[in-house]
Amino acid sequence: MNSKFLLVAGLLVLASCSSAQKKYDGKELQLTSSGESSRPFWTMDGGYKIEKLRDHYNDDKDAPKNAYFVTQASVMKADLVPNCYNMARTRASAEVSEQVSDVVKQAGAMAVTNTSTEFNKMIETQSKNMIVGAEMIDKTWFKVEGEETNPYKCFIVLSVPRKNLDKLQQNMMTMLEKEMSGDPGMIKQVKESVEKRMQESF
Repeated sequence: MNSKFLLVAGLLVLASCSSAQKKYDGKELQLTSSGESSRPFWTMDGGYKIEKLRDHYNDDKDAPKNAYFVTQASVMKADLVPNCYNMARTRASAEVSEQVSDVVKQAGAMAVTNTSTEFNKMIETQSKNMIVGAEMIDKTWFKVEGEETNPYKCFIVLSVPRKNLDKLQQNMMTMLEKEMSGDPGMIKQVKESVEKRMQESF
């Protein structure tokens, strides 16, 4: 592959990213809170890695001090945007709970989250507790052109001390160890996978 092809490929990727940031669900942005034609990278669904968010807020990439959650909501009118931010915050605990549950499933403990109501309730309760004390460190909104139902989309970034997420992780592992009947090999495998995925997710 020659350098000219690499340059063209790189420009195409940049153009694709730029185009994506100026649209929502394939539709153009009509208005934005910043007055710019594009939206922040952290409003992109799955379009970035958590390391980029940590770097954006000057956190340590190897030993982050905080965990970050991005949630969203939508409303019909511009004067409802403040309510939209509150709605996004209210939804945060449920979304974080779902995300943490997915981490556990991906770590190889899927049967636990499918069968243990106590386990799921613990995740839901602690996720809610974390969000209560979370700090909203960023927010933005934009209006989607041609969107008739709730065209105003708002996004928020919530930050909580990493130690709070670590506490949730420790409690999860305590319950998972009981579910795995003390199998040291399985416990070690799941623990390492949970730690890795939590680091990659928050």
